[in-house]
Amino acid sequence: MRDTIVTVASLRSVLIDPLRNLERVTHACHAAHDEGARMVFLPELMLTGHGGHRRMADNAEPVPDGPLCKAIRDLSVELNLCICVGLAQLEHGIVYNSMVVFDRGAYLGCQHKINLSGDEYIYFGAGERIAVFDIGEIRFGIVICYDNHFPELALLHSLNHVDLILAPHAARTGTWPDELTPDLSAQIIRRQQEGWEKVHRARAYDHNVYVLLNNAVGPSTECLEGVVANHAGTAMGVDPRGDVFLRTSASTIEEEIVTVTLEAERRQLNHNVTRNRRPYTLLRMFERAINQGEACHDC
Repeated sequence: MRDTIVTVASLRSVLIDPLRNLERVTHACHAAHDEGARMVFLPELMLTGHGGHRRMADNAEPVPDGPLCKAIRDLSVELNLCICVGLAQLEHGIVYNSMVVFDRGAYLGCQHKINLSGDEYIYFGAGERIAVFDIGEIRFGIVICYDNHFPELALLHSLNHVDLILAPHAARTGTWPDELTPDLSAQIIRRQQEGWEKVHRARAYDHNVYVLLNNAVGPSTECLEGVVANHAGTAMGVDPRGDVFLRTSASTIEEEIVTVTLEAERRQLNHNVTRNRRPYTLLRMFERAINQGEACHDC
């Protein structure tokens, strides 16, 4: 790993207008370029929208040759960036909740969401693999929203020797009143930040990695009846020592674009836990636990 400048963006995303979402992504990418960033990191389903409605699947496109992907690829060339962004991906007739990665015009691949939450099972297929991305300066993996509640995925990334885990979200927060007061906004933001900190300080510390988090912002289902999807926004960064080095500056439910430097020296050389871990012993123990669990279930 080398020192790497990354722009983290938490933006509004709506289901009814992917082109409007693309405009916001374009703005964030230009801001990243102006800050000298190597990478820009955007939320889950940013381009096509998230919100418990069939439009999530209707907006899906093939990767990497769909129109939104082509626009992202062109941006990555124009601005000399690695762009990590979420969209609904159509693949062999199945729609996946995916994060795609384009680096300076090259399509590096995608990460499908593996564990689907709530109503997502209605609209998406479940992913079956972990992807690793290497852009020279930094090696990273992606864990999408609800997947972050399954610590074995961070372990897999650690076994793949990543420097950074990106944790994009389109996490919903329930129904909001017609007008958000400053106190209620602060409560929503604080609840999300506390939840993220509880999980990700341990992930970063245990695996000697950076973790960056973002989230979609505000309601995503305008003009769609029968469904409410509100997102708190905010951003966070945790370093390999388990210290939070980036906290949201938002005081209301608002878009946020922030650029940070991930310093290579904060990763520990010869990190005891990752060096001493016995992966093949772990694999055998996992296999035994799974077999025992299946045997108990059959009983």
